[in-house]
Amino acid sequence: MKIGKEEILRINKGFGGNLRSDSSLDYALDKLGNKKLGNYKKLAYLLRSILVDHPFSDGNKRTAAYVSLSFAHEFKKGVDRDLLVHHITSIAKNNIQDIRKIEWRLKNAIK
Repeated sequence: MKIGKEEILRINKGFGGNLRSDSSLDYALDKLGNKKLGNYKKLAYLLRSILVDHPFSDGNKRTAAYVSLSFAHEFKKGVDRDLLVHHITSIAKNNIQDIRKIEWRLKNAIK
């Protein structure tokens, strides 16, 4: 997955947010370089850091959706947008931290 911290910060700024804490985001971005992890798992780490740890003052769910759609575009995957929005909202609302559960939800929405 080709996305960096600066790009994520730029995306979130477009949604009116500001960075509050970047430690979780840095951890997730570090996972992107792990060649042993699959692409969906890497995305799951990134979304968990955005949706559960709330690194931004505003626009966390919108940023997660944009990153997910970028992922789908990069890997030429189809997206069930309604299901993706449902999963993003559910992950944030229910504070889902289990990477496998997040990954499963992503695989259902992005095929």
